[in-house]
Amino acid sequence: MFSIQELRSSTGKELMLELAKTRKEMLKIRINLRTKHEKDTSKAQKTKQYLAQILTILNETKDERKVEKIVTKTKILKKKK
Repeated sequence: MFSIQELRSSTGKELMLELAKTRKEMLKIRINLRTKHEKDTSKAQKTKQYLAQILTILNETKDERKVEKIVTKTKILKKKK
């Protein structure tokens, strides 16, 4: 698991790979908890929180890209006038 700063400095592709890896890990933890192979239930909660952090950072970067597109479009429109 990466820290928040490491996740924020990661590229979109790296975040998507980490997201896929974490989802697989979450599935394994859930299966192990149901079959009583895993006793530590806090692993599921920690993994779920980490998954939410990755998704939040991905959504923030999408929002930033949208804002950048809008700003560049308005600058282009102002130049044409």
